[in-house]
Amino acid sequence: MSLFFALSGFLIVSLLRHNADVAEFMIRRLSRIVPLAYAYTFIVFTLVIFDPKDMLWTNTFLVNYFPDHLNGYNAHFWSLCVEVQFYVAIALVILLAGERGLWIVWPACLAITALRITEGAYIHIQTHLRGDEILAGACLATLYQASWNGKARLPILSVTLTAAFWFISSSPYSEWVQYLRPYATVLFLGTVLCLGESLIVTVLSSRPLRYIAAISYALYVIHPITVAGWWNEGTIVDRYLFKRPISFFMTFIAAHVSTFYWERPCQNAGRQWIKQRRSRRAHAAA
Repeated sequence: MSLFFALSGFLIVSLLRHNADVAEFMIRRLSRIVPLAYAYTFIVFTLVIFDPKDMLWTNTFLVNYFPDHLNGYNAHFWSLCVEVQFYVAIALVILLAGERGLWIVWPACLAITALRITEGAYIHIQTHLRGDEILAGACLATLYQASWNGKARLPILSVTLTAAFWFISSSPYSEWVQYLRPYATVLFLGTVLCLGESLIVTVLSSRPLRYIAAISYALYVIHPITVAGWWNEGTIVDRYLFKRPISFFMTFIAAHVSTFYWERPCQNAGRQWIKQRRSRRAHAAA
């Protein structure tokens, strides 16, 4: 999750540096997150288990602060809560201070790390004790320039060392080193961004990995429903030799359908709204 959060923070602030329109930003992000999240919670909490209260709390994207409403089907939604809360916070910063306000990610990142140290929180699901992973990626975005591409020295050694540091800081056995996880993650991310043309970049840009990246959000949201209940019953042989391969296949099929036939039309609708809004504003200005 640390790498996912850092990538998200980097992407969000990079986009806002080029277009700080808050309305467009929120429409793009919510049209990406909400359609599948709400469809999943509706299916789970009406058809799989009937629990409207858990569905309501999950759909507020505040459930990471109300863990009593988390269960095996929505426990992973804590990360979406952190994401959406970050979107709202950074949008408010832009509204109040404009693009220059993006630099607040630096003191905010250090403040959350300091709070984690004070609270002894090596790892947590609440945003005020986990947000430094997103903010570290956001900090990198405030500095990153396209000219960095290809500037990495000793690329294989650099990637190996930064990856090792990230892996160690992400281990639950590394104790206080976990406080450095956001910075180890962003160091690893920054090193990869500086690689330029390399075998690693070629592999990451390959068609199979690009496809997995395209459906990755759906895979993440959907996967609990295919590993719970009957799918997780029986002997180890039953579960991992027979049921799990089938559930993996079902998850990929569901993620493909969701990505291209449910999420994409919703995102296109968001883009169309933005296009029409820009047209109206241009017409009014003219």
